[in-house]
Amino acid sequence: MEKIAVITGSMRNEDAVSPVVGVMLMLVVTIIIAAVVSGFASGIGATSQAAPATSLGVSVSAASNDISKYVVIENLGGESIPTKDLKIVSTFTCPDIVMKTTVTNAGKVVRHTMDGSLEPIAANDLVTDTGIIDYPWAAQVTNNDKIVNTRTADRTFGTAVLTPGSTIQFDRSYFMGFDTDADDVVKKYGFAGDETVHVTIVHIPSQKAIFDKDVVITW
Repeated sequence: MEKIAVITGSMRNEDAVSPVVGVMLMLVVTIIIAAVVSGFASGIGATSQAAPATSLGVSVSAASNDISKYVVIENLGGESIPTKDLKIVSTFTCPDIVMKTTVTNAGKVVRHTMDGSLEPIAANDLVTDTGIIDYPWAAQVTNNDKIVNTRTADRTFGTAVLTPGSTIQFDRSYFMGFDTDADDVVKKYGFAGDETVHVTIVHIPSQKAIFDKDVVITW
């Protein structure tokens, strides 16, 4: 009888311990999951940023007079944007035939990126055909010291602020990444007007495109 009593007591002790261990394991798992979710959420909050609610317009002119040889980006309305937060990518694909002229480099692509986060100095300027292999087909990322905005004291791309109603104005050849004033520009690149250039404007802090369209090159 004593042996039976001892065995029975041992079984009761084991039955009591099992639920406690199960509850403790569940608590540990729950705490770990909560910590992981919390860390993940904190990481998202620290790295993500909303893109500015701004409407932009882009115009590219193929005109030959000095007054019109520019690419203009206008803040049509919304938030002001520091240009240091902008990266502008122009992509021009040479057409096959323009003005009944067969284009020498038909199908080739010129891609040029202007990065406002780069310091606007000569060292970050576009490298021309005399200084880079495979110009202009080798993609470049640049920022130069030309004036782009006349409404603020700091007027270069990277220092100016694109406020509602204001514009930034790039030299056309610099924006496109090749010499748009060359005598053989029609035959070499197929640049004459009515072509398209794809323009993507990225808000660097949020890494979101706030403009991403084909722009028709006008006169």
